[in-house]
Amino acid sequence: MIISIDGPAASGKSTTARLLAKKLDFIHLNTGLYYRAITYIFIKNNLFDSNQSSIDDFFNKNNIELKGESLNQVYWNEINISSFLFENIVNEKIHITSNNPIIRKKLVSMQRLIGQDNNIVCEGRDIGSVVFPNADFKFFLVADLKSRIQRRFNELKLKNPLLDIKDVEDSLTSRDYNDSTRINSPLIKPLESIEIDTTKMTIEMQVNYIYKLIKQEQN
Repeated sequence: MIISIDGPAASGKSTTARLLAKKLDFIHLNTGLYYRAITYIFIKNNLFDSNQSSIDDFFNKNNIELKGESLNQVYWNEINISSFLFENIVNEKIHITSNNPIIRKKLVSMQRLIGQDNNIVCEGRDIGSVVFPNADFKFFLVADLKSRIQRRFNELKLKNPLLDIKDVEDSLTSRDYNDSTRINSPLIKPLESIEIDTTKMTIEMQVNYIYKLIKQEQN
């Protein structure tokens, strides 16, 4: 079974997907880790000007794999790079890799391989619309911008006490615009998906609500 959870940044989809997968005893697939990994590697190797042939060559010569019980550890050629994937420079550059149609095609194929023989909860921005359009259950999480800014600020401030909330607002607004307007796999509400407004919901409420919907449908 495949459960897709889509939505904008800081709508709660990653944490919800992880906890829902645990509650269902499914595998959690966070597709954003792939894009963060590629972004980090491209930064380290100055590969942002790569063309079709050089990107093909990169994927032929490099191995990027999600490991661990929750598939939340990212390995690049057997080196764990997970701790570097949420740095500010990655946040600033990730739109470049996520907008690249060649990279997206490569990563979608990798994501689908994981979903072939596993029960998964998968979240991102194009899961129900592109990666797994035939998912058994599709959910689309939304929340007002103010609450999403505060959530992301609270999350990032733990690592950066000097963080300015205005910087978070600018980053999130820019990310929303890029996600919704990019030509390749823009953020849209997938067909037949259930929209859930998480503005006033805790993570626990989100998980329990989705879990109940799934169980009701199965019964």
